[in-house]
Amino acid sequence: MSYMDELTFLWNMLWKPDKYAKRQLDFGSALKLYYTLAILPFIAYIVFGAIAIAFGYSVHDFGANSAAIAPFYHALASVSYLALLWGGIVLFFIALPLGIAIDALIYQLIAKFFLKAWNGDYSKTFAALVFGLFPMLALLWLSVIPVFSTIFIIIAPIWSIVVLVIALSVQQKITRLNALLLLLLKSFLVFLVMALLGLSVFASMAYVVSSLVSAGTAVVPLSNATTNWTAMPHWNWGGMMGGPWWTT
Repeated sequence: MSYMDELTFLWNMLWKPDKYAKRQLDFGSALKLYYTLAILPFIAYIVFGAIAIAFGYSVHDFGANSAAIAPFYHALASVSYLALLWGGIVLFFIALPLGIAIDALIYQLIAKFFLKAWNGDYSKTFAALVFGLFPMLALLWLSVIPVFSTIFIIIAPIWSIVVLVIALSVQQKITRLNALLLLLLKSFLVFLVMALLGLSVFASMAYVVSSLVSAGTAVVPLSNATTNWTAMPHWNWGGMMGGPWWTT
């Protein structure tokens, strides 16, 4: 299929996932489809992000110090553009596909080996998750535009969930209700695991801190503290002019 055919498939998947999610793909074909369709959203993400950065710097008024700050301004703008570019590359071509692969593995382990919800192989689950990511992929460029970022945050996740539920039900031949319940169960289990990991890390850090404190210098009780302030070292403000800074 040509690139335009794949873009047409993306468009149809967004609006008719129940029909177009029937496309059968192995793991390699699904991954290739993702990378093919990620090119145009990636370009839009970089272009609109660069415009947003340029506009943000152009409307900022440095006042009388504009000439002095100009070199710093240009350096900061260059760093922002580079961060946008490399961040986009990592997001589109490394983080998202890797996240899909891990997510699909979690779904497969829960549904096939734990719940016995389906017998389909991993490639079908991976393809369903690729299809489910299409709304996020198509709208991700909105996230770099301040005016439209809220729209992206609200619409894209809901749309992706709808497409994912339909794609999972079609690819693995289960009902949409079961696909939705599986999605909720997987989300709950992942949240539970992350919460337990967070608590274990917090408990470990608390234990280390308490061990360091207990192994350190003992704290003198307030009732035994010295109250004779004249016998203690004190700050000598006059000493800063030539004498010692403190005296007893």
